[in-house]
Amino acid sequence: MIREAPSFPNVSRIYLKLYPVAFFVSELKTAWMTKSKPKRGVITFSKIANMKKLTWLAAVLITGSALTFTACDKDDAMESRVGYAELPQAGKTMIESHFGASTVASITRKNNADTDGSLYEVRLNNGIEIDLDKDGNWTDIDGNHQKLPDAIIPTPILSYVVKQYPAPLFIEGIDKEPYGYQIDLSNDLDLKFNADGRFIGLD
Repeated sequence: MIREAPSFPNVSRIYLKLYPVAFFVSELKTAWMTKSKPKRGVITFSKIANMKKLTWLAAVLITGSALTFTACDKDDAMESRVGYAELPQAGKTMIESHFGASTVASITRKNNADTDGSLYEVRLNNGIEIDLDKDGNWTDIDGNHQKLPDAIIPTPILSYVVKQYPAPLFIEGIDKEPYGYQIDLSNDLDLKFNADGRFIGLD
């Protein structure tokens, strides 16, 4: 049985596409070896190739910019400003007890809670930031270099810090973590405590 030789219908098409490139490379090699100026056609081909590269690069940059703007728009849509009345009652009680409701500058509500459960971001007029979960319980309080009220800090943690890191040091931040709490001191030292307020190490 005689088998027919396989046909390659695209060979000529591929040859036609590769021939200009091979010719271009050959001419450039000849010009380099003879120290002569490349032929006009080679120079033209080179310019066209460079223009194609520039066009491709411009397309990539434009696409990247569009994606960046789209991402920014999506980020903006992920949160919205809300009024103080929209905070859960537990959050309002905590703020009024320790800071006073009149100190609230802005409140932002996220469409989706963070991994730590934070859903509301409350910023006070003095720069302190408080994150609250959907029920109004605080998850993170950042004093931004200001002393937090002692009443906010769990008693065992406050006692440990006052004894081990006395004034003029103070607590300027507290976060709820899976292991318990992280305390930020005014000297940039971070302390870790378990859920019962027992010191477990430095962060």
